[in-house]
Amino acid sequence: MDRGRWRRAYNRLVCAVAVFAIGLSGWTLWGLWERRHAVDEACGGLVPVGEALALPGSGGEITPARNVTDGIRLDDAPLPQSCVLRSEEAAEGRRLGESGSFFSAQVAAEPTGWTSEPVDDAFEDALDHTNPYIDVPQVYQPIGGGVPGHVTDTGASVRLPCPGTEHRGEEITAVRASAGLDAATRAEFSENGQLAQEDRDRLARIAVATANNLAAELGCPDRLPEPPSGIPALNTEPVAPDEAEGTCAWYGRAGLDGSPANGSGWLPDRVLEARTGDRVWQERCLLSVTGEARGAVYRRYARDPEYRRFRENSSMDDKTWWMSAESFFGDAADRVSTDPVGDDRTAVAGRGGYDSEGKTLWATSVCGGEPAVHTLTVSWPYVDGAARHLEPVLRAYVEDVAERRGCTDTALPPKSDYREGS
Repeated sequence: MDRGRWRRAYNRLVCAVAVFAIGLSGWTLWGLWERRHAVDEACGGLVPVGEALALPGSGGEITPARNVTDGIRLDDAPLPQSCVLRSEEAAEGRRLGESGSFFSAQVAAEPTGWTSEPVDDAFEDALDHTNPYIDVPQVYQPIGGGVPGHVTDTGASVRLPCPGTEHRGEEITAVRASAGLDAATRAEFSENGQLAQEDRDRLARIAVATANNLAAELGCPDRLPEPPSGIPALNTEPVAPDEAEGTCAWYGRAGLDGSPANGSGWLPDRVLEARTGDRVWQERCLLSVTGEARGAVYRRYARDPEYRRFRENSSMDDKTWWMSAESFFGDAADRVSTDPVGDDRTAVAGRGGYDSEGKTLWATSVCGGEPAVHTLTVSWPYVDGAARHLEPVLRAYVEDVAERRGCTDTALPPKSDYREGS
């Protein structure tokens, strides 16, 4: 074969490869456009597409999980609204009947109109993260960096004040946005049961961008700043009270576990906390009693006639000796349900009280001109013995929050609420 024929054959090969590459490139671009369009269509153009498609589990075809939600349609329905995205990658290997969803986002406006903000469940072990059948209370970490919001074990939620605007004729005062991985996707790509650092930071960026995009759509003048990198994971291991530095530092400073107030031995000797944040709308401190301390108290009081109800309901095997101190601010404080089973019992502004069904003491105040509710939920049957010893605990907690957040007009429960069998 002469050089001319070789050159013609080579040129044909090059052309064929180029045509194939162009076709493949076009197919790839079309596939990428379809994936991006699916995110935009499902989430109303509010979610940053590139960030969402960089999340774990996002591979393959993206479709809205329409059996879960119709997506975000700001003009068609009131808030809150949400979008849930399904991917081929997330669906592969899942059990029959699972949706294959990998990501969800929600947008809301305040007043939310939600039925309630529930306190922690007082009938489960708050520190038993090994139980796959219950959602145990968790202490969320503030995002920080001037962003009002927090990260959870699956995602991030943020809030942006937006006074003087409307949505569908209803006046709003703020907008919220959240972004999270599906629980199964999180579990598959987690690090020691928690979101990977890269994913935690990315979900915070998605939540902030979604809130800012919603604000732009509604005409809100302000925007949230870019969230910081390296947002801490949730704490999962309790520490001694005097080691606490965040939302439980008040308990250590008050010295309650080692003070005359705890001469009975009933008060917790371990705490689980998060960093404090003056921009979050909810904060939490978990307190627990270790096994050794539980045993000592049980042996000391099991036969005491003054602790009859505790004796009737408790045993040496009980592990649910814990308390949860929580505060709710602003819109979140409007309907705090003191019973996790039903939302008909709520804390009332301007007074304090006790819900015997939810095992929750509650106080109220005004923080930054907005209402606030402070609760102390106690597990059962621990509450039957500890109730009469809780007054200094709730008071120390409320005083600490009031100092940190500039709260006034504090109202605590009457002393008659601190009694066995309340």
